[in-house]
Amino acid sequence: MEVKLERQLEIRSLGDCTIREITEQWNTGFLAYFNDMNLSIENMNIRLGRLNIHPELSVAGYIDGIPAGFVMIGIAHVGGRKQAWNGGTGVNPEFRGRSLSKLLLQEAIRRTQAAGAESLSLETRTDNDRAIRSYLSVGFTIRETLQVMRREGAFTSLPFLRSYSTDYRMFPVTPDIVGRLAFYADTPKSWTTEWFNAQGHEAAIVLDRNSTTVGYVLYSKSCRADGTVESVMLTHCEADPMRSDAGDIVRFMLGEVFTPLSGPYTRRVHYLRESNVLAMEALREAGFQTVFAEHMMVLDF
Repeated sequence: MEVKLERQLEIRSLGDCTIREITEQWNTGFLAYFNDMNLSIENMNIRLGRLNIHPELSVAGYIDGIPAGFVMIGIAHVGGRKQAWNGGTGVNPEFRGRSLSKLLLQEAIRRTQAAGAESLSLETRTDNDRAIRSYLSVGFTIRETLQVMRREGAFTSLPFLRSYSTDYRMFPVTPDIVGRLAFYADTPKSWTTEWFNAQGHEAAIVLDRNSTTVGYVLYSKSCRADGTVESVMLTHCEADPMRSDAGDIVRFMLGEVFTPLSGPYTRRVHYLRESNVLAMEALREAGFQTVFAEHMMVLDF
C-alpha cells in the first residue's frame, strides 16, 4: 500500500495518548529490532517517569488510525543547562523506508528547541545504518561510541594490575556528589547513565594519599537471596585526566567495583565511553567482551 504521509499522517503529543496507546506504539515501533524491546504497560509507566520523558515534547504518529511511529523526549534542568534526550524512536515495520522517522524527528526537535533545551542527545546501535542516516539527516552528529561489555565467571588470575603500589582509597557517596566533580562534565555520557538518572546505582569517589579526589565510579550490584553477588554493572569509571597515574586509578576502581574477584558472577559494562582508553584496555585485558556498541549522537541548538 502506497502511503502519502503528508496527507494521511496524524501527529499527536504523547500527552494525548493513553498509557496503553503509548505502550502499543513502543512495542509496534520496535518490532523486528536487534533485541527484544517489548514492554508491559507497567514497565512503560516506570520508564516514562524514571527517564523524565516529557509528554508534550514527545510525539506519536498515526496513519489511518494505525500506530505508525513515535519519538520520546526526556528533558531535565541540570547544572544551569536544560538538556534533552531522545528516549526512543520507533517506526511500525509496515511504514518503514518512507521517511516517517524523519518527519516525527523534525516535529520533536521543533518542540524540544521551543522548550529551551540547549541540546538533544540519543544513542543508536552502530550497526543500525538506517537509523544513523535518519539522525544525520536532521542534524545530529556522532560524538562518542558507547560500549556494552560482559564477562562471565571468576577470575583465574589477578586482573587490573597497576604499575605502582600507590595508595588509593574509595569512599561511597551519593550520585549528586559525583556530578559536582570538575572532571565529571568533561566527558560525553548517555542520558540514561547521568548521575541524575542513577536511581538504584552506587557511586564512589577515589582519594589519593593526599586526600585529593582523583576518580569516580557509578555502578549497580544485584545480590541473590543468600546475599551473594549475582551481577555487577559498571556505567562510569573515570580518573582525573590531569593525573599522570590515571591508568592506575582506573585499574584500582575496576578492581574495587568487580570484587570479589573470585566470585563466579556476571560482570557487565554498560555504555562506557570507548574513548576511555585506559578503562577499555584494562577491561579487555581482563577478558571482557563487547556485546554491542552504540553511537552517542548530539544535536546542539
